[in-house]
Parts: sequence; C-alpha cells; structure tokens
Amino acid sequence: MTKREFLSLMQFPQEWAEWDLYPDELFEIQHSGYEPGHEAGSEHDRNGAFHWWLRQEPEPPVLMQLVKLTFLDPDPLMGADVRRYIAQSTHSTPEIVKLCAAT
Repeated sequence: MTKREFLSLMQFPQEWAEWDLYPDELFEIQHSGYEPGHEAGSEHDRNGAFHWWLRQEPEPPVLMQLVKLTFLDPDPLMGADVRRYIAQSTHSTPEIVKLCAAT
C-alpha cells in the first residue's frame, strides 16, 4: 500500500500530504502496525500522527498547520482534544493558543 492509499484509507484530510506533514518515517511506523479493519478506528492513527509531531517539538509554523488540520479532521472531538495539546506545546505562541481555543 502506498502512503497516499494509506492516508485515504485512514481518512486523513488531503492537506496532510499537500503540506508535507506526513513524512515517510511516520508512514512506516503507522503502516507497519496496520491490520485490515483498523480503518474502522482511523481516528487513532490520525491522533497518533498529531502526537508524533508534538513529540518532535515543532516550531510555530508547523504548529499552525497542525491546528488547521485539527479543524479539517473528520472527528471534531478528537480535533478539539489535540488542540489542547498543541496549545501547551513548547513552541506555542499566543496566536496559536487563541486559534486552539476557537471552536
């Protein structure tokens, strides 16, 4: 399965690929753990992708893109939860915190 096929199967918004926020390293981690049927709980993989990024301690431009991705995610509750973590990120800014608080 290609990275694009995996992203589609797991319902990642297309912006993950368009904005280069789904690197090969992350794909290999997630794809290696994939078993048929996991797509029924695809929010777990998307949530994992957000937290993978947060462990990298990204700079504000990437954090802003991650916030935008939370609003595009098909699971709004998961997106809201991830925004709490983004707001607390090491490199978060007042602008990012404000955007995270928006609903």
